[in-house]
Amino acid sequence: LQILNDEDRFTRFGLEMSEAALADYVDRINFNRDIVIGVLYRGLLIGVVHIAVFQHEGYPCGELGISVDSFCQGKGIGRMLFDQALEHARRRKVNSLRIQYLRRNGRMASLCRGLSTSFAQDGEETSCLIQLAEADPAEACRYEMNDGIELFHADAAAARAHVLFIHGVAGDGWQWRENFLPYFARHGLSSTALSLRGHGGSPARANQTLRGYEEDVYHVLEQLADKPVLIVGHSMGGFLTQRVLDSNQTIRKASLICSVPPWGLLPGTLEPVVEFMGDPLGKAIALQAAEGKPAYVNPDNISAQVQVIGGSRDRLIPPDVVAATARSYDTEAVMIEDAGHAVISSSKWQAVADQLLQHLR
Repeated sequence: LQILNDEDRFTRFGLEMSEAALADYVDRINFNRDIVIGVLYRGLLIGVVHIAVFQHEGYPCGELGISVDSFCQGKGIGRMLFDQALEHARRRKVNSLRIQYLRRNGRMASLCRGLSTSFAQDGEETSCLIQLAEADPAEACRYEMNDGIELFHADAAAARAHVLFIHGVAGDGWQWRENFLPYFARHGLSSTALSLRGHGGSPARANQTLRGYEEDVYHVLEQLADKPVLIVGHSMGGFLTQRVLDSNQTIRKASLICSVPPWGLLPGTLEPVVEFMGDPLGKAIALQAAEGKPAYVNPDNISAQVQVIGGSRDRLIPPDVVAATARSYDTEAVMIEDAGHAVISSSKWQAVADQLLQHLR
């Protein structure tokens, strides 16, 4: 974006964009839910398309923008990016796309022509809507902001239990909303995914602590108290799950996916979170350990049946650590073949979901 000239920046964004404004725009991209595709030429990024994905009336929708370096315009790069973006959006079950552009942006008008289901003109600005798929009630999720915590809900008819999904460092609730929540609803389990404070749409809180994150989970559990609650945690979210189980004996089942082990992160063993120190959850846990107050869990205090899942190619929480965690809970580890640490956001997500359903139902 920084190589775009002033005219191209104005055409792309509809307003003047300083270097600081561009940097802020990039910082706000949510790579857990957004779609970003770029074109490289000789090591330079010469074109990029960004779909900002959001929840609207129960379904994933998106807002699309394309930028192509002025020296590379007119060579079909914009069309290629546009087509790729639509294909990725369809695969990601994005229901509709909104595109806003200046009237003088003939290239964008040409891309939208024939695809848009509606156009609206407001002065120099045009807004068009592209419907990518018919609304599928099975994919619908409710969205809620509850006491500053972003929540996604999927309800199943006659569900006898409710699953709470907890993400890890650099994650948010959307990682579960996209596939796991609709899948669980179709299999008879209602579920909720939260975005911990400072993640996704949940605003950060000053001086966030590990205990504060636990209290956020307890707050959500209180909202779900009408049914038995089962908890699923990924990575640092798995460690947070264990902390909650340690102090809450009412939860009868839980699943840990590529989870930080119960012995936690001790001083001198912080390497797994060093690269995530900018993330509030990773920072809260790492700082607690660095201050000589190691965060850990005593599995003997936990009465819930705990399932432990790992990825055979996970380098952050390798298989031997997963196996040791499983032994701590007197169970066998379930390994997902050819899966890495981000297994819940990968093509292996359904293999994980099926293992979860076997344990939780």
